[in-house]
Amino acid sequence: MAAAAFIWRPDGKPAWREMWESFCDLALHGGPPHRGAADALRGPAPSDPAPSSDPEMLREMRRGILETTGLVGEDAAPGWLAVTCASREMAEWLRAAIVLENVAARADGCRLLLPAGPRYRLADEVKSVITVVAKTHHYWSAHAPVGSPAPPAPATSRMPRPLKVGVGGPAGSGKTSLIDALCRRLSGRLGVRVIAGDEAARPHPDPDLVLIERAGEDLAATLGPAVVDAIIGVVDHRAGPELARLGAPVVTRSHLLVVNAFGADAPADRGAFHGALLERRRGRPVIFADCRGGAGVEEVLEWLETDLLLGAQIS
Repeated sequence: MAAAAFIWRPDGKPAWREMWESFCDLALHGGPPHRGAADALRGPAPSDPAPSSDPEMLREMRRGILETTGLVGEDAAPGWLAVTCASREMAEWLRAAIVLENVAARADGCRLLLPAGPRYRLADEVKSVITVVAKTHHYWSAHAPVGSPAPPAPATSRMPRPLKVGVGGPAGSGKTSLIDALCRRLSGRLGVRVIAGDEAARPHPDPDLVLIERAGEDLAATLGPAVVDAIIGVVDHRAGPELARLGAPVVTRSHLLVVNAFGADAPADRGAFHGALLERRRGRPVIFADCRGGAGVEEVLEWLETDLLLGAQIS
């Protein structure tokens, strides 16, 4: 596949979705795999002493995949980037198609794992990963794979809007307080619609962000990939350790975990508490916040803007 020339945005970042006139245009440059066998991108070896990629390159990979496919990526095990797909079948089909391009890929349930090794460069490895994901995602979305269930409707080349984020967790954990705090900070900047239960608690005619609140610990049943783009799990700090010990989905499967810690009985040694949760979450982010008082909410908002590109204006 011939390499596409870089196109740059005014802010100096690559304009990933503009590098090809259409994703079908990728096929016109096809033939041999995207990368040759000699420079195939492989997953990190267990013996690699520093398997993780540069944080800036990881952010660019997440941004490029989100721009071109609408799929949310997050850091996984060292040296891997995880992309949440709409189904197990989709993740497995993309994996099988990507490895034919001489780029390593694995499927883990609904997650597609992609290499994000050390010393990745923007114009080489990072661009290759984004390109093969964009190409194979388009094939899945626009051309039904033989022998697979009917794929979802073709995705547009624009950023998904509105961004749909689930806010889940046990009753009384602080979900409503977190949502209220986010709405206050975004007021006047972006349109927010809140859905609690089956009704819109905060209707908005043209939202940029939809927050869907669900109570319970089994997020997969109520906030799956067909419903939301990403999940914020919220747990009270008193229940957090036990939920982590039990491997509750709100701890292990949410894209971001918010530990609502407030009052005199908040843990004094947050470092140890934070470390235990991080170990169970395999590196997925954890934020301590006082959802009612507002502390830590700016970090949640920064995660929405940085990792999910909330409010990004892409021409």
